[in-house]
Amino acid sequence: MKKLLFIGCCMGLFGCNPDKKTKVSTEEVHFATSASSVMFFKNVRQIYYERQENNAAKATIYRMRNRARDKNTPLMYPAIVYMWAQDEASVILERNEWLANAADTLHFIWQDTVRQTSGEYVFPNGDRRTHYKFAAQIYHSIQEEHKLWLKTDSAKVPFLAKESEREPFRKIMIDYFRLVNVLR
Repeated sequence: MKKLLFIGCCMGLFGCNPDKKTKVSTEEVHFATSASSVMFFKNVRQIYYERQENNAAKATIYRMRNRARDKNTPLMYPAIVYMWAQDEASVILERNEWLANAADTLHFIWQDTVRQTSGEYVFPNGDRRTHYKFAAQIYHSIQEEHKLWLKTDSAKVPFLAKESEREPFRKIMIDYFRLVNVLR
């Protein structure tokens, strides 16, 4: 009996908290949900989100409650759009006021200070596949502890530089990846 209790506790502790280093493809796009993934999200994770119903689109939009809301720095967070009539979910990146008037196509620099590598992500404000791929790239950079900057005409501005900005982004993406059965 004690052995079963121990196994149950381990599953509860480790089964609901995927490894922060679990890799997800930035190229393979996933939208399909399952009854069990939706049930898990609604019963366990939904309490951390603000809900907005869109009955005309047959969708519910979820925005993390504890996301940073600073107006003096560029921020962008994924909103999870659950389209219940199609059993699909998408992530749509929403810009804060700092980025509201920025160009449609944004350029971000990433730097891995351990491996001494860097690169650029380009985010053209496009369809849900574009949003998914860019969000997955930023998620990957957060996992790898890359430094991120938004490239403007005149400078590089820190992007998701604080842990309080990064962690909500990471959690939203984990919730999304669970919802579309990429992470279990």
